[in-house]
Amino acid sequence: MVSPLGLTRTAPPEGCRALRESVEANKTSIRWCPVVAVLVAVAVALLGAPFGVNQFLVAAAGAPNISASAAIVMDVSTGEVLYQVNSRQQRPMASTTKVMTAILVIENADLKAQVSIDWNAARTEGSSLYVKPGEVYSVRDLLYGLMLRSGNDTAVALAQHVAGSVSNFVGLMNRKAHQLGMKQTRFANPHGLPNTDHYSTAYDMALLTRYALHNPEFAQLVACKDTTIFRPSHGTWPIRNKNKLLWDYGGDGVKTGYTRAAGRCLIGSATRDGRQLVSVVLNAPSMWEDTKALLDYGFGRFKNVELLHKGQVVGEIAVVGGLQAQVTVLAADDLVLTVASNLPDEAEIKVDLPEQIEAPVQAMQPVGTLVVNYRNQKPLTVSLVAAETVDKKAWPSQLWKRE
Repeated sequence: MVSPLGLTRTAPPEGCRALRESVEANKTSIRWCPVVAVLVAVAVALLGAPFGVNQFLVAAAGAPNISASAAIVMDVSTGEVLYQVNSRQQRPMASTTKVMTAILVIENADLKAQVSIDWNAARTEGSSLYVKPGEVYSVRDLLYGLMLRSGNDTAVALAQHVAGSVSNFVGLMNRKAHQLGMKQTRFANPHGLPNTDHYSTAYDMALLTRYALHNPEFAQLVACKDTTIFRPSHGTWPIRNKNKLLWDYGGDGVKTGYTRAAGRCLIGSATRDGRQLVSVVLNAPSMWEDTKALLDYGFGRFKNVELLHKGQVVGEIAVVGGLQAQVTVLAADDLVLTVASNLPDEAEIKVDLPEQIEAPVQAMQPVGTLVVNYRNQKPLTVSLVAAETVDKKAWPSQLWKRE
């Protein structure tokens, strides 16, 4: 059957009192009544294209021309890969390593705490903030030195502060990588200087950065163009971010990197119309141009469609033996779908919701699920929860009702 809005849907099963679908401004809003294992197939006027990494490349007409040996662009909200080249190829990643260092410090240290610099940190080679043994800095100032000036010396100082030693901190880095699903990554140090046991992939670094950008402290850190830190030998000291995307592209992160072994590396991010993308290029002679091309491609060829927002009312369920006869059902989280802008396609929405539940019911108690299948993307699932607590009736009132 076809709804007045032009959406094809299956007929609801017996016992369902109402089913209404609407689409406004490319947003699908769904309302349904309590049913048992309802399956609703909705032909939605979305814009889409294949998303599997390999399939996408085949379908990517007008793909960006880039110099990088490995590259990727990913949607920060949904995690969808919009374009990739050799994104699973293991390579050294130079100072983009410091994304992991920074997020671990933010999650495990007091930013106001004081750090005393030792010889081990001060003598670290390569890019440096030029800290000196015996100087004392706040964790916050060292973090800005780490991410804006790419200080290898600050990386060591922060690692020792958080974990007691660099080797202990490296253990934290690898455990975090495992937790995030960075299956082809191994860290050997907190700064990214060459080491045969230190490598990652463009895909893994995108996963890491996507995770880190959800942390407000990290997002503020990598979006900072200029700031001042306190240097014991100089007092207030201005520093400027090396990431030119912040000025040239209106970017909001995240980290540059270079060693002879890794080549030029850049993780970039930008936000347009509330939608944030992250790109990674490894061994990219034209890293600035590559990054802009990847971000332009992601913003120009794709968009996000909000199917549900957290707290949206999606229906009601009858409550057996409760002080009230029914409870409102809410979406527990946002449900956002990344779609391409050139091909129409269908999204299948599956709702699994019982017709009734027994009291007592707790607020935010899971009562069902909603799953969206769109082409060859990984299915999107959101939990459906009770909006409020429904207490159980006392026995006398139940018996009286039966009489």
